[in-house]
Amino acid sequence: MPSSTGGNLVHINPILNVSDLQASIAFYTEVVGFNLLDTFGDPADYGIIRWDQHEIYLCQNGQGQPGTWLTLFVTEPAALYRQLVANDVEVLMPYPDGGGEFRVVDPDGHVLRVFSGS
Repeated sequence: MPSSTGGNLVHINPILNVSDLQASIAFYTEVVGFNLLDTFGDPADYGIIRWDQHEIYLCQNGQGQPGTWLTLFVTEPAALYRQLVANDVEVLMPYPDGGGEFRVVDPDGHVLRVFSGS
């Protein structure tokens, strides 16, 4: 397969449209486990969160579309599922016995599909 004329893809960072930046930052950092890198604007209307080398941009009432689906591959999906349930996150598809995919919804209706990854 020929390589892209753009070379190698270094990063791909989704932008989520959020209605309340501070609430979204709290959800993703306090509940899911991302770290806040920075916010921008006065008052802040844009933020960047990171988990390991992976970033998501949060844009309040701007870029992105409501209802975006993201897939996360994590090494400890059962532990993440328990954390989300303990924080009353809306579950669309429960974590099955024996492993597999589960789905939850963030405060703005974005769907997080979570799988086991190595």
